[in-house]
Amino acid sequence: MAISLAESLHIGLADIATRKVRTAVTLFGIVLGVMSIMVVLAIVNGMNAVTLDWMQQRGGLNKIEIEPNWSYDYSRGGEATLSIREVDYLRSQLEGVEAFNPQVMSWGSIVQYRDQDFDASTFGVYPDLQKVEDWGLEKGRFINLEDIRNHNNVIVLGSTVAKSLFGNRNPLGQYVTLNKQQLMVIGVLQSKYWKNQGGGAFSGNVLEYMNRQAFVPLSTMIAKINPNLDITSVEIKVLSDEDISKIRRQIEGVLLNIKGGKDLFRVSSAKEEMQMMQKNMMIFSVIFFLIAVISLLVGGIVITNIMLASVKERTREIGVRMAVGARGKDILIQFLVQTMLITTLGGVFGILAGLSVLNVVQDFLDITVKAAPNMVWVALLVSASTGLMFGIGPAYKASKLDPVKALMED
Repeated sequence: MAISLAESLHIGLADIATRKVRTAVTLFGIVLGVMSIMVVLAIVNGMNAVTLDWMQQRGGLNKIEIEPNWSYDYSRGGEATLSIREVDYLRSQLEGVEAFNPQVMSWGSIVQYRDQDFDASTFGVYPDLQKVEDWGLEKGRFINLEDIRNHNNVIVLGSTVAKSLFGNRNPLGQYVTLNKQQLMVIGVLQSKYWKNQGGGAFSGNVLEYMNRQAFVPLSTMIAKINPNLDITSVEIKVLSDEDISKIRRQIEGVLLNIKGGKDLFRVSSAKEEMQMMQKNMMIFSVIFFLIAVISLLVGGIVITNIMLASVKERTREIGVRMAVGARGKDILIQFLVQTMLITTLGGVFGILAGLSVLNVVQDFLDITVKAAPNMVWVALLVSASTGLMFGIGPAYKASKLDPVKALMED
C-alpha cells in the first residue's frame, strides 16, 4: 500500500508533536543559520542601495570624469592639463553627450562679504555643471553661456557659503570679494545631504563639502581671478548608459592623440565604478553567506543524527508498513518529507527572526539594511535544501530495511 504525500505530512507532524525537545534542538540550528543568511542578504541589499544612492547624489551613473592619471610617471614628460582649445576639440569629437563641464579649482579661496569671510572651494565651471552634478538651485540662476563669453563677474554660492556670509538675508544681487575681484551673487544652490554609513569619526553629511563650494564662469576664473590655473578635470554626462563604455574609450583615444600618446589622464565612469563596487560587495556577501551556511551545516549534522535515531526507534513501524504493501520509495519519501518539514519550519521561523532583528542590526551598526522578497525565497530554498541533503541518508537507510528483520525488532 503506497503512502500518500498527505499521509507522509500527517505522520511527520505527528512525530514532531511527539518529540518536542528533539524537534526544538533540530530547529535551533536551522533558525540560527537562516536568520544569519537573512541579515547578510539585508546588509548586502542595503549596501547596494546606498552605493546607488551615492552615485545618484553625485550626478548619476551616466557620468564620466577626466582627471590626472597619478599612476603615470610625469618625469617622462607631459602635463595633465588642457587648454580651452583642446577642451573644445574634445567636445567636438563626442556624440551622445548631454552635458560637458571642464573646470578649474582655486585652492584656499577666501570669499568675503563686508566683515564676513568664508574659506570656500571655488571652481571655474561651464553652465553644464548643474546637469553633470544633478544639482538644483535654491534661488536665483546658474552661470550661463553669456557669462562665459563676456567673462562676467558673477558667482553662485553653495548653501553653507551663503548661510555663513549672509545669514537669513537674501544674497542675490549682493557683491562678494574673491581675490580682489567684486563678484555679484546670482544664485544659491540647493543643500546637498547624504548620511555617512557606519557612524564614527566621519559621521554626518558626507556631501557637506559640496555645500562649501562656490562657482564662477571658467573664463572669469582664468582671465581675472587666477590666470595661473589650468584645466585638469572634465565632467561629462552621457545621454544613454548603453554608450558609456564606448564614449569612455573614445575619450581616452582623443586624449592620447592630443597628448602625443602619453597616458596623462585617467578616464573613469560612474557606472563602471558602480559595477566594480558591486563585485567587491559580492565577494563580501559570499564570505558572510558561507559563514551563515556553517550554522546550517551544524544543524544539518544534528538532523542526520536525530533522523538516524528516529529510524532506529521506528524500525518495527517501518517493517509493518512494508508488510502491508509500502514500497521502499514510499518509506524514503515519508522520512524525507518529515526532514524537509522540520527544516522548512526552521526556515520560516528563521525568516521571521531575521526580519525582526534587522532594525536592531541597522541601529547597532548604524548602516542601512534593506529587506527584499528574494531574501525570503533564498532562505526557504536553503533551509529546504538542507533538509533534503542531510535527510537523504537516514531516509535511504530506512527504505532499505529488511521487513522481516524489522518486524523482529523489539
